[in-house]
Amino acid sequence: MQYIKAVSELANVSHDSVRDSIRTYIKTLEQQYHEPYQATLHGWFIICENDSDLTQPIANLSFSLAEKLHSGEVEFVEKKQDWFEVYITLNDNEGILVFVPIEILQRHKINPI
Repeated sequence: MQYIKAVSELANVSHDSVRDSIRTYIKTLEQQYHEPYQATLHGWFIICENDSDLTQPIANLSFSLAEKLHSGEVEFVEKKQDWFEVYITLNDNEGILVFVPIEILQRHKINPI
């Protein structure tokens, strides 16, 4: 599981399309709020890289992505070509946008839409 909480961490994202999508979200947030991106104010990003990322609790949180999907406790799910984007609200300000490869969800027989 890869966590993106700073613009500088985008250099570590190997999937070009995911990196570009996150960069676009960050630019949109910066324009919307007229300030530099800050994860604790604007939310942060997670990239699921393997099956265990779906079922293990998210760092410093008490739930896994699979639990949130099964319970329907997600704000939105958007299907892209190779992955799903799943948004989870943590509090009034902060949320997590999770990028999940389609094949991981298929292996676990989870249809998020």
